[in-house]
Amino acid sequence: MFTKIPFQIDYPLEIFNPIKEVDFMNKEERRNLFERNIYYNLFGTKRNNLLEKKHKLFFELGNKVLDYMNQTHPNLEIQNISLFGSSTVLDNPGDYDFLAITSGDIFDLEEPILELNGNEIQTGISIKGIDNYLYGFKKKDESIQSNRLEQIIDRTAISLFRRHIPLFGKDFVNNEEEFLKNAFAQVSDLVNNAYELFYLKQNNYFIPDEKRAKKLLTRIYEATSYFGFVDSDERIQKMREDIYLALKDKPELEKSKKLFDQFGELYEEKVKQTKNI
Repeated sequence: MFTKIPFQIDYPLEIFNPIKEVDFMNKEERRNLFERNIYYNLFGTKRNNLLEKKHKLFFELGNKVLDYMNQTHPNLEIQNISLFGSSTVLDNPGDYDFLAITSGDIFDLEEPILELNGNEIQTGISIKGIDNYLYGFKKKDESIQSNRLEQIIDRTAISLFRRHIPLFGKDFVNNEEEFLKNAFAQVSDLVNNAYELFYLKQNNYFIPDEKRAKKLLTRIYEATSYFGFVDSDERIQKMREDIYLALKDKPELEKSKKLFDQFGELYEEKVKQTKNI
């Protein structure tokens, strides 16, 4: 367990630009969307050329997600479809993660296999009603699960502009102030979430070791992004590079745990420094 830093978010939030619709297939606009993304650089100044290379795949698969949502949830108004996760940095990610922001306060995850150009592609579609992002998680209770769901909304709501690549619908608002204010909370949430779900072996939540290894690395790889926005320590970029290279290989659990431990030590050091300022 690592030091926990709570989110400080001033709900209600505005998450959508009221006048701007996404035009992802416009090359100039697409470049702007990529440049603001946390994975525009893989590490240091090494450019992530995979974004442009795979942009047609992202768009076509996003279209499939839109069709799926319209067929399976015809009563929901789709306001935005966006892409996020390891598929933006890995050639063969195994699956593709999308966020569908809809009307209402729905909170769900579906994992359909979608067909594209004769290929079956595993997807994860996180379906979230916009009320969760405007006002915070809507269905709270005292359970551990409810707390985790609230954290998912908190960490996503302030990171949409930088973490997600919008494909259809409204563009996101650049809420940089909220984003930077909660950078350490983002890291805290990711490292603790990964530790509890994937580092420790869960008796009631079995996933293969290879998947555990990947999940550990993708969580702390994302965490280095938030660190990099608020701290120029060269060790953060070196850690980011090591994590990325491990992800490029098929990661082994023990190696992933070792990198995770190293990241955890750096995180605790940085937390201690901030408390002493």
